[in-house]
Amino acid sequence: MKTLLATAAALMAVTFAPAIAQEKPGDEKPADKEMIDKAFSGMDTNKDGKIDRPELGVYMQAIVDKQRSDFDTGFVEVDVNKDGKIDREEAKANAILVTYFDALDTDKDGFLSKAEMDAALAEAAKLKG
Repeated sequence: MKTLLATAAALMAVTFAPAIAQEKPGDEKPADKEMIDKAFSGMDTNKDGKIDRPELGVYMQAIVDKQRSDFDTGFVEVDVNKDGKIDREEAKANAILVTYFDALDTDKDGFLSKAEMDAALAEAAKLKG
């Protein structure tokens, strides 16, 4: 459950990043600056003080890979009866799943399959891109 929430939070963070980027220089809080500096340092692998396209690509792929891993782990955690799908009762473990269950259940069979969840994750990735 925690990993599904973390994945949702990560997707939201990436979605709202453009709005955050529009803040005026000097508006950032010390914690924000520390987070930005840490992210920059992680991206700037050759330590030249700039982030080039290949560095950004590697960094973004790592984020996608981590989200995929967290998503897969979260699906397994929520699927407590291990039948490979999430029913409404299992979905109650996650407020996001409860809220969006009907929209995520695209085949309207009363279950969230891995394929339905994968499609939702792919759609969310398109929206943030």
